[in-house]
Amino acid sequence: MDEGTVALIAAGSGVLGSILGAAGTVWATKAGAHKSAEAVRGQTQDQAANEHAHWLRQQRLAACEGFLDAWDECTRMRKELTRPTEESQHNELRAELSRAASRMLERAKRIEILGPDEVSQAAQSISEATLENIEREDKFGDYMKSAVVRVREQASRVQEVSPGLPFEQLNEVLRHADDLQKLQELYSIEELEQFLGNTEHSMSEAEEWICRATALGELQEEVNDESSRFLEGFKHNIQLAEENRAVFVRTVRESIASPPARNG
Repeated sequence: MDEGTVALIAAGSGVLGSILGAAGTVWATKAGAHKSAEAVRGQTQDQAANEHAHWLRQQRLAACEGFLDAWDECTRMRKELTRPTEESQHNELRAELSRAASRMLERAKRIEILGPDEVSQAAQSISEATLENIEREDKFGDYMKSAVVRVREQASRVQEVSPGLPFEQLNEVLRHADDLQKLQELYSIEELEQFLGNTEHSMSEAEEWICRATALGELQEEVNDESSRFLEGFKHNIQLAEENRAVFVRTVRESIASPPARNG
């Protein structure tokens, strides 16, 4: 091999080395860029996941707060409806209660969509119990309306009868019942006959009055008993509502305090 050939081979080796070195640099650069891209992509995904978790937590808290607001409004309206009011005001309160109950159900549905399950189940149970109580209270309200009408009608029937017993004259006649001579001195035969006829009629009216008054008393006793049972149950249900509220708030705190997992 002459010197020219050696020089050519050496030159070719240098060029090849340069090419391979450059290719290695490109490959290393590409590998670094890929790793950087993967790191950026991972960071972006983590940031997106964190932002989504924060957003979802805020949405859940807002839904729960809205649910509590509507539920509290239902409880307040239920208490208001147990107080004596004019019929127009009573109807207005019932309309407000209906709207509050609708809001409560809408927000319970939103909690069901957002989760978590344990909070959704608590909201569902509370909503169902509240609606059952509202229905029970509406039925009692209808009963009371009917009862008031019945009591007024029966009171009118009692007032229709006025026995008008002449007690003073009756006592005097009875006092001298064994002394015919004294009675003849006090009253004529015609007066005694008229008195006895009036007394008999008054006694018949008195019996009817007693019968109607007794029916009125029994009706009033029935209404009082129903009212007492209702108020006792109402107080118990309100107490349960307060206890359920505390449980719901605790469930929300325990379930939404940590970053929520995505549903599905």
